[in-house]
Amino acid sequence: MAAHAIAVLCPKRPDLMGQPLLGHVAWGFELPNGEWMIGAVEGDGWRHGNGLNGFWSRRMPDLRRALQYFADMQFRDAEYNYYKLLRVTDEVYPDPDGAMGVMRWVSGQKYELFGRNCMNSAYDILRAFSRGGHFNQRTLPAPQFNWIPNGWFNAIQVPDSDFNYLPRPSSFRGFAEADHADGLDEVMPVVPEWRVKGSADFMNIDAKQSEISPKDIVVPALPTHAESPDLAESEESEQV
Repeated sequence: MAAHAIAVLCPKRPDLMGQPLLGHVAWGFELPNGEWMIGAVEGDGWRHGNGLNGFWSRRMPDLRRALQYFADMQFRDAEYNYYKLLRVTDEVYPDPDGAMGVMRWVSGQKYELFGRNCMNSAYDILRAFSRGGHFNQRTLPAPQFNWIPNGWFNAIQVPDSDFNYLPRPSSFRGFAEADHADGLDEVMPVVPEWRVKGSADFMNIDAKQSEISPKDIVVPALPTHAESPDLAESEESEQV
């Protein structure tokens, strides 16, 4: 059975002093025992993270609860709205240990809005997990050709059935204050090969070029085969 990962999106943040909304992405991937590792880099001003780049990670028992965790992140000032389920290409053996090593490395990188940001971090982790970004018989889009998270998320191609809204947020309002790097206690940081200068696969994060590149509004496509949970809730209220 193929392993899976997720790319999770909030299309509405951050709001940058009147600049077009860029979007924000997070990641998750499946472990051999069926558990999931999820996480994100929320930015250095996010008070629940590590104080450096807003990194957090959680080890979750299954995909359903991983998705619910993202839905409930709005109660921690970190909203997410929908996700794409990525299937590791059949002939590729996933590397969750490598992905966790890259997660640990990402947790120690200084946050840059136009450099080492949420999109580049999510890309690095998902690429490590799939040994080169091999999902759905395609290659994961490279961030340097999709300057903003909304555009990068749009460029990830999955079947319609694998593009979904997150579940409705739960009524639960409290989060256990676990370590910001939950599930990574004994993991050593791993620098991905494509971020090592001199390597054949080196992929530079050009923060200056990214900053001056056009930042036109990118309107992400919406899931089409399923109704938004928020919309469904609104319609139910109108019928009462």
